[in-house]
Amino acid sequence: MSHGVLALGVAVLCVSGNVWYLPACIDLRAGQDRPRSRRLVAAAVLAGWGSAALTMLLLLTPVTLSAVALVAVAGTIATVSLAFRARLSRGQEQREEEARWAALLR
Repeated sequence: MSHGVLALGVAVLCVSGNVWYLPACIDLRAGQDRPRSRRLVAAAVLAGWGSAALTMLLLLTPVTLSAVALVAVAGTIATVSLAFRARLSRGQEQREEEARWAALLR
């Protein structure tokens, strides 16, 4: 399969992903108005879609497929690590909220 066909497929995928990356941009722009875990999830979403877009651009250039795969893997690792940090942060936020409610109900 040629690079152009792969790039076209990734481009269509990136365009259809706006239902995820546009709200993520809004969450990041809101800053401290959003919980830390939500901002980390938004950063993970943008890292994932950004790496997909970069992969698409690299497929249009005369770069080897191994270099394109390396960029895709690096983007995946960044996305997964941000999502994992968001999950840990969400657990901490839930414990803090439970402690606040427990103190209120005493």
